[in-house]
Amino acid sequence: MKLKSLGWLLVLLLAGIVFFLAATMAWIAGMVWSLGLLGLVWGTFLLAEVKRWVPLRDLAWVAGVAYGVGVIRWFDLPVEGLSFTQRWLMMGADLLCLVFFAFVAPALLAWVAQKLRPAAQPELPVEQPPSPEVLRRWGPKD
Repeated sequence: MKLKSLGWLLVLLLAGIVFFLAATMAWIAGMVWSLGLLGLVWGTFLLAEVKRWVPLRDLAWVAGVAYGVGVIRWFDLPVEGLSFTQRWLMMGADLLCLVFFAFVAPALLAWVAQKLRPAAQPELPVEQPPSPEVLRRWGPKD
């Protein structure tokens, strides 16, 4: 499952909608539910990053972005009573929130996963390429 297929993109889009609805319901249920969902999403991302499960990592990333969109939706003020400058400030705060959940948090979690990942296995010895003398002695049937 690579991101190159249209089907996988549709799965990610559907997962984003589902996780956005889950984040919205968690915000309605209360702060503890919301933080629990965020811990579940980030824990899944961390597990997938440590185990190098790319499809699960992609789904967890989409869930984190959907959670960020839920945060934006939940904390936005009604724009009818705001001035032009305040509207731009709100859009800037929304953009910062989205950047955090889409780029900063996954980068920090990937850095933590890199520290948690076990050390790489030593490489197996590789046979040395033949020397010119050995190549000269080999016949065409070898």
